[in-house]
Amino acid sequence: MRAIHTYPVFDVHVHFTPDRAQAMAEIMKANNLCGVANLGVLERRGIPFDEAMRAFRDVLGERAVYFPSPDFRDIAPGFGERMAQELERKVDGGARGLKIFKDLGLRHKDADGNLITVDDVRLDPLWAKAGELGVPVLIHVADPVAFFKPLNEANERWDELQLHPDWHFGAPGFPDHDTLLAQRNRAIERHPGTTFIGAHLGNYPEDLTYVDRCLDRYPNFYVDTSARVGEVGHHPAEEARAFFLKHQDRILFGTDLVLGAVDETRTEPNVERITHTYDLHWPYFETDEQQLEYPGYPVQGRWKVDGIDLPDDVLEKLYVGNARRLIPGLQV
Repeated sequence: MRAIHTYPVFDVHVHFTPDRAQAMAEIMKANNLCGVANLGVLERRGIPFDEAMRAFRDVLGERAVYFPSPDFRDIAPGFGERMAQELERKVDGGARGLKIFKDLGLRHKDADGNLITVDDVRLDPLWAKAGELGVPVLIHVADPVAFFKPLNEANERWDELQLHPDWHFGAPGFPDHDTLLAQRNRAIERHPGTTFIGAHLGNYPEDLTYVDRCLDRYPNFYVDTSARVGEVGHHPAEEARAFFLKHQDRILFGTDLVLGAVDETRTEPNVERITHTYDLHWPYFETDEQQLEYPGYPVQGRWKVDGIDLPDDVLEKLYVGNARRLIPGLQV
């Protein structure tokens, strides 16, 4: 096994509040992370943007960039225009992207009580503004396919859904998985000048052929690897490796690390535990070892994965190079 961290690593998908900035600094040092993209936590927790940005910079300088999330509590007519204006204000204040959580398409409703779809034309001003400002939209649409399937012991995410029953969307009232992704794709197609990064390998790692087609069809579409090594590794190693080689300029490394931030159920940061989680990534990407445990094993699936042994130049793009190209002003 070659030494890990031949290149610096930028984690494009983490969540932490300002009071966890020092813990994040320790985690970055322990795992040779040159930087992170911190996603949407301030709006999720009602933390003032300007104050938080100062706190982040005091500890992490330019090594952490922030992607705000729009306020979907504001559903009066013209909400898309107001979201666009708020994004511009925050980019002026140092934000480097936009984060969309999975509630869009699943839970957010308009003033008439109707679900706001991902491709709702009222959101067009927001997507257009991101393109105008040159910042990427890191968008989470849908969830693992298993979360939309019947909730029984045949469900491959049965163990996880017992811990998080609110993550199950197979009940009446929710759109199905593929309908949500079709909505996302229409939004991407309508805004070719805006860069979209599909979280969690485009939220369809169970079907690499589908993600491959999306990447071929939409040149403004990229994906991150966050929290989906298990699903990607469920494919034969040669198939997954071919996907990463073909799309080496379009895939960004991420973990979905959460430090006490998005909800109230998280425990205090444990650098040793989090380092172990990072360490489970490197053998998958960097070696051809077989039957590896992955982050989330076995709760997220009771299978193991075989390493895909990516070449050094592809690892550099995955770990940091692609993030440097897509995130404006990144200094890592």
